[in-house]
Amino acid sequence: SKIYGTFLNRALLAEGCIVHAKKVDRAVIGIRSRIGEGSEINNAIVMGADYYENIEEIKNPKEGAPIGIGDNCIIENAIIDKNVRIGHDVTIKGSVTLEDGETDTYVIRDGIIVVKKSAYIPSGTQIGDV
Repeated sequence: SKIYGTFLNRALLAEGCIVHAKKVDRAVIGIRSRIGEGSEINNAIVMGADYYENIEEIKNPKEGAPIGIGDNCIIENAIIDKNVRIGHDVTIKGSVTLEDGETDTYVIRDGIIVVKKSAYIPSGTQIGDV
């Protein structure tokens, strides 16, 4: 794994991760995860990816964002399944005040937001207790 200027506290990182995040606290970061600059991961599980994307796929992503978490995102009280594409400036915050529910891209259960496998979350999206 490659870690650049990230504050890690009570975190577990798997193999092959590229982490530019500002902070990873109380989190499990799965295999081949990519986390962009300025992002904060708190009390979360990021499952990672089944494969690496090549440089061309990262520059010209199929669904608007490469696999991983973009820049300046906040992920808190959440589970991010495999191969998820999260754009820049996305906020995902679970909370016990949230009602259970489901959409095409995520599920809320007992205050935890679970982003579904291979989901695409566009830049600027806010989910949960923001």
